[in-house]
Amino acid sequence: MDIQIQKIKAVLKDQLKKRKMTYEDLAEEMEVSVPTIKRWMGDHDLGLNDLFRICDILDLNLSDLHALTATVSSSKSPNRLTDEQQKFLVKNMNYLAFFLQIHEGKTPQEIAERYKLTKLSVDKYLLRLEKLEMIKVTGKLRVKSAFDAQVNFGDGVLAKTYYKRWIDGTGEFFTSVISDAITNEASIDAKTRDHKSHATYSIQTVKLTKESYQKWATENAAAIMQLSAIGKIEEKAYKEDELFTAVILNAHVSLRQDSKYLKIVDEFAGKIDNI
Repeated sequence: MDIQIQKIKAVLKDQLKKRKMTYEDLAEEMEVSVPTIKRWMGDHDLGLNDLFRICDILDLNLSDLHALTATVSSSKSPNRLTDEQQKFLVKNMNYLAFFLQIHEGKTPQEIAERYKLTKLSVDKYLLRLEKLEMIKVTGKLRVKSAFDAQVNFGDGVLAKTYYKRWIDGTGEFFTSVISDAITNEASIDAKTRDHKSHATYSIQTVKLTKESYQKWATENAAAIMQLSAIGKIEEKAYKEDELFTAVILNAHVSLRQDSKYLKIVDEFAGKIDNI
């Protein structure tokens, strides 16, 4: 099950307790059976519409839900990689990539199909990651991450290597793919000439109070969480050729008025000098 969904369900259960509501009470409000509520709060999928209905009953909006899930931490498993794990992964980034797919809830079969891996390769990945205690096999022979929360890469060489690759990769992506779409290229993909990609890319500076910025940041994160939830439902409901992939680079920062970094933004179009 997706880690974020686990957190959402943990928040919903906690909110039910705080309101002194039982599963029976919730089932009556939603006009469904108690076993259905138990399945939703257990290992079964919780649909987006049902999630919204529960939030309405608990008087929670998406911003509230996101803020509460951000406070959920796990005491069952560590979330920081050990030195041994980091040393291995920094030399074998393909294992990190495979592990992150497992951590996001993908099955080994799904990963193998997506990346066209042989059974031998999949077995090698799983054996090494299990030896490193980064994954575990459940009683139902399902492979899952040994980390319940977001994985902490620390601040050493692995973190620097991973985030540099991530930042460089997003930069390359938006420089090539999105710039083509923005400049009205006929198609950015020869295989999808009937699909005109919708792409936006902008940067803005806004002067406002810390409170207003934090409120917007929370609502922005909640909107992305909602979009992600919609995607998980539609991915199962629609055929592969009916879906497209939305790539979202979500970055924002609040800086002091005298920050040196603001000068970089000011000079994007060019540096204004005396002439």
